[in-house]
Amino acid sequence: MSLPPPPPPPPPPPPPPPPPQHQVHHHSMPSAPPPPPPVSISPEAEASLRETLRLGCGTLEAARCLESEREANLLMAASMLGHGGEPEVDVTNLPGGVQDAWMIISEASTVPSATATGAPGVITGVRAKSILPDPSKDEVTFPMGQGQLGKAIQMAALSGSMKRVADLRESLAERRIEDGAVLRKSIRTAKSVVPPTQNGGVLAWLKVFDERLREIKSYHARHEEPAAKRPRLGNPAADGYDLASHFLETVQPVTDGTMYQSEEVMGKYLDLQSVYETHVTPIKCVFLEADTDKNFGFADFLSMLSKGLSHVSESKKLSERKKYVRFLVALETYLEGFLKRTQPLLKLKDVTGQAIAEFDKEWRSTGGCEGWEAKSAEAGMVDDGDNTSEALDLSAFKSAEELEKAVDGDRLKTELSRLGLKCGGRPLDRAKRLFMTKDTPLDQLPKKLFASKAPVLDGAAATTIKNERRVDIARREVVVMALLSQLKPTLEATSKRTERRETQTVREREKEMEEDLHGSAVEGPKQKTDDDDDDSDDEDAPIYNPKGVPLGWDGKPIPYWLFKLHGLNHFYPCEICGNESYRGRRNFETHFAEAKHAFGMKSLGIPNTKHFHGVTKIEDAQQLWEKLKGQLQQEQFDGTKEEEYEDSHGNVLSRATYEDLARQGLL
Repeated sequence: MSLPPPPPPPPPPPPPPPPPQHQVHHHSMPSAPPPPPPVSISPEAEASLRETLRLGCGTLEAARCLESEREANLLMAASMLGHGGEPEVDVTNLPGGVQDAWMIISEASTVPSATATGAPGVITGVRAKSILPDPSKDEVTFPMGQGQLGKAIQMAALSGSMKRVADLRESLAERRIEDGAVLRKSIRTAKSVVPPTQNGGVLAWLKVFDERLREIKSYHARHEEPAAKRPRLGNPAADGYDLASHFLETVQPVTDGTMYQSEEVMGKYLDLQSVYETHVTPIKCVFLEADTDKNFGFADFLSMLSKGLSHVSESKKLSERKKYVRFLVALETYLEGFLKRTQPLLKLKDVTGQAIAEFDKEWRSTGGCEGWEAKSAEAGMVDDGDNTSEALDLSAFKSAEELEKAVDGDRLKTELSRLGLKCGGRPLDRAKRLFMTKDTPLDQLPKKLFASKAPVLDGAAATTIKNERRVDIARREVVVMALLSQLKPTLEATSKRTERRETQTVREREKEMEEDLHGSAVEGPKQKTDDDDDDSDDEDAPIYNPKGVPLGWDGKPIPYWLFKLHGLNHFYPCEICGNESYRGRRNFETHFAEAKHAFGMKSLGIPNTKHFHGVTKIEDAQQLWEKLKGQLQQEQFDGTKEEEYEDSHGNVLSRATYEDLARQGLL
């Protein structure tokens, strides 16, 4: 029996329909929503949105520019402080705006290629050409002036940079609060017009941005920028600052010669000639050590300042009190101004604060200081400016006479000065004046009893000296000496220059001025030739000079016979010149007319006349001077004995005899 055949297999299932093209095969990704419809903004809302965004962006851009300028000035100041005075400065790693500032300083400090010079120390005329870096080199370097002009310009630039940093810091601190309020208001206004979360809100903001960008491009297309006056390494518009223009204005007073006087040579020397002529010449007697001395020149004035004012007699100071105070005020004003110009980063309180504190402490304990007699009654006057000194109790006295007997005259003077009353006159007058304040308030006293505060004027500055007391004058002296101590190297250089200029010609002075401003000229290396090989070998060879013979004009030792002929193997010491030894008889003979020997004789109080030629010991010079003074007194003309008169009878009589007979009526 045969089995039936198996049933046929079922047909395969139909294939699934193809997916639509916009669907993604990853079933986990949701489908994107349809694009939102464009948001329509009214013209008023769009204008409000544009103004709001412009205000906010302008505020942010102004803050960015100020912060960028502050950082650039700090970077500039740091690079100037790190510059050690080399002939060139490397600015490769600095931003382009800072490099432009260094270019300005380099142009101003280097010697101009074509200048018209006016007065000494004043630079006028054509500025040097722009110093551009070599594009073929990887490093960007600028030459720097090596003279006093370069130092003055760098100091002025450093001062201007630090001041600008301080101003920007204060400006940023003030603007930070205001800018925050402006930005918050701008954001609120923009969100209220078109919220960014609303459909199409961001597109509306970008539309305003695109319109503003098209306006800027259109403006610059219509207005082509003029060619730059000087090439720049930076981009002020993109950087947000222009250091080059700022430093050009900062160094302008130095290059024009308006910051320093010609005699100051860009801050290298002090110009005290006007102070000497105006305030010292009328009171020369105050500074002379002896009443017989009459010469007190400008060099002597500088030497006196270097020694200090404490050696000047107190009685002479007080005899010309007002003029001496004017001198101190003028000197203090000039020194303070000079310090501000040459050392602008230095605080004057740091210079004079410690000296004033030590003076107050010493005066409070003794009533005096160095150069001023100690008076215990005036110890409390040091604090009179604050009215903190202990007042005198007048309730224990019944009359002015009793007050005079019980209280010292100086103590009465101190109390009157504390109250602002006149403190002159006899002790009894002081006691009566002070006793009037026992029952009468100060505001009810007559005005004639109060001391007038006379202003002491010096140019544009006016300073009031309260009663011109000893303590006030002494304190001013302390301030002046503290300032001179800070400027001691400059004062010494000024003194040496004054002595040197007395023997210089006009051409030598101009040459020295040029070297001080721009540095000494240094010759470049010479190129060697074949003909100079032998000469160069001789010059490079060591000089054989075992006997220490002086060198001649060619740099070689002079012949030994010539050395002995001039007597250069003998040394002649001079005790008056500070035990200086002079080589050879000729140098020894000529040194008696030189400035060093004349200064030594002047220090001894002896005139450097021909009588003292050949005298080298101090004791011999003093003995000879005493002998000469006796002879001069004997040889001095005596009119009473030497003058002769003739009477009517022809008798010749001396003047003394003639006057005696004439008074008796016997002629």
